[in-house]
Amino acid sequence: MFSNMNDTTREAALTCLCSEFKLDDKRFIKKNWMIGGRIPEEYQERTVIIFENLLREQSIKVREIQVNL
Repeated sequence: MFSNMNDTTREAALTCLCSEFKLDDKRFIKKNWMIGGRIPEEYQERTVIIFENLLREQSIKVREIQVNL
């Protein structure tokens, strides 16, 4: 799901994960969780929900841009 995000949504996802799980290193999350595929099991379900919501928002924004063109 992370690979389907644009740069803005990815940044929002990393910020949201830091806030949600009380972490302070976005690089760690990106490198170990996203690229390395090692999301801690206890965080996986909530991470999926966060990503689904962010991708939904991204999709809506893209549709709005297309309509306005």
